[in-house]
Amino acid sequence: MSKLWLAFCAAPLALFAQSDTEISVIAEKPTEAVAPAKDTTPKVYMLDSSYKAFTGRINGNNVRMRTGADLDSCVVKELSKDELVVVMGQKGDFYAVQPLADQHAYIFRSFILDGVVEGNRVNVRLHPDLEAPIVAHLSSGAKVEGAICKNNHKWLEIDAPADTRFFIAKEYVDYAGGPDLKAIHDKRCATVNQLLDSANLLTQAEMRKTYSDIDLGRITHGYQTIIQDYVDFPAHCEKASKALAKVQEEYLQKKIAYLEARAEGIEITGDVTLTTDVQDKLNVHTDRMKMWEPLEEALYLTWSGMHHAKTMDDFYAAQKINAVKISGIVEAYTDPVKCKPGDYILRQDGVLSAYLYSTTVNLQALVGKKVTMMASARPNNSFAFPAYYVIEAE
Repeated sequence: MSKLWLAFCAAPLALFAQSDTEISVIAEKPTEAVAPAKDTTPKVYMLDSSYKAFTGRINGNNVRMRTGADLDSCVVKELSKDELVVVMGQKGDFYAVQPLADQHAYIFRSFILDGVVEGNRVNVRLHPDLEAPIVAHLSSGAKVEGAICKNNHKWLEIDAPADTRFFIAKEYVDYAGGPDLKAIHDKRCATVNQLLDSANLLTQAEMRKTYSDIDLGRITHGYQTIIQDYVDFPAHCEKASKALAKVQEEYLQKKIAYLEARAEGIEITGDVTLTTDVQDKLNVHTDRMKMWEPLEEALYLTWSGMHHAKTMDDFYAAQKINAVKISGIVEAYTDPVKCKPGDYILRQDGVLSAYLYSTTVNLQALVGKKVTMMASARPNNSFAFPAYYVIEAE
């Protein structure tokens, strides 16, 4: 009896122990951790529409411009000292600013048809990525202009919409002037950039000439204009000053070499003289050919931008490969017409067929003769017939 009673009491205990073991095993099974989805939804900030906008100047280096008015927001760009921004409002310790002139944004191409947005509240993102922060929305019917993103062809790169707002901590922005100041500054910046580029191109063209043909005054005037009239762009002024000093040094070296060569030439050919008639004809011919040198230099500079470390001879060698053969009688083109595409014309069977010029072939010596020439096409300035640069003549 006692043994039966003990067995009866032990059975529930064994069952309980087994259940407890199973429960503990089940609890130890690993569970897969699921990361929360990244929230790219833009925070909505209510800005005072009556806020008096102004132009602010960044007072530090590497100042961060963010997508929101808090330190957890995505960094759009780091600004340098003295950069200007247009402040349109404020939120807490942050100023709300307009997008910078070169600030791009991205929109999915499937929502754009013929430059028009197809869809409501289409997201505009900071980067060409579905997880990039949303900086604005565009409504159906909105017109957009942009280019296909080079890194991801599914996206269109556009200028950030005008109503986009980014945020900068107030402590890094000082008052600089009215809201129009930045636009004026940007326009002057574009102008000084253009002036500096033009001065550099002019310098390259002039310094390839012989000493006697260099117009140092034009070069100096270009750089001095930047130095004197754009003191509010110290970086550009410094570049102009250094470039001018370098040009003056190169010009001096050319002058020394020219004077030395001239002295030697007088000793060797001092007894050789030219008649007045021959000298006058030579000067007329030289001046006529020189008139086209700036155009040829500009064409060469454009070509050399796509062909690194190539000389003017390389340029004409490439032109010769693609040249066409033309023939006819050469005549001088002396009509007083503006923007004429050549100093000479070519007639075939008595009919005008082309305009001609050259900086290497003496076309004056070919006037009245029937010749065959290798020529390269040039702009005809909207005249009725094509224009050519003569490379060779037979």
